[in-house]
Amino acid sequence: MDRKIVRSAGIGMMASALIIFGAGAVIKESPETETILEDNEMVITTDEYDSMQNEIDRWEERVSQLESSDQEQETAISQMILSVESGMTSPDISSALFENGLIDDETAFNEYLSDQSLTDRIQIGDYDLNSTMTIEQIAKLITQ
Repeated sequence: MDRKIVRSAGIGMMASALIIFGAGAVIKESPETETILEDNEMVITTDEYDSMQNEIDRWEERVSQLESSDQEQETAISQMILSVESGMTSPDISSALFENGLIDDETAFNEYLSDQSLTDRIQIGDYDLNSTMTIEQIAKLITQ
């Protein structure tokens, strides 16, 4: 899930909890006893208070779960076996790496290979790569 979606869902849940909590303040039943209240005071039963508190706790737990699942998704590691075959060019390789989520920018990888004069040193073979590797590490591995 996208971080913005999870964050928006969390904000929506918190807003819903506040609306539900506020609805209890607006919808009043006639009290059994007369109490003089200030404008900023409200009388609710213990059961209503406990119910609202439990609901707030559930919403906070849900937001916490969504945030932790968002963090787990961000730390996911992509892995692939790159097969470099005869005739493959550095743009072909960078395209494959980009499509599998190992690099963020195809052009940056190609420029690095060109700047380091590594485009002619790419070796044929199968390479085990993952998303924690830097462009430099990938380039070093495929040009050994």
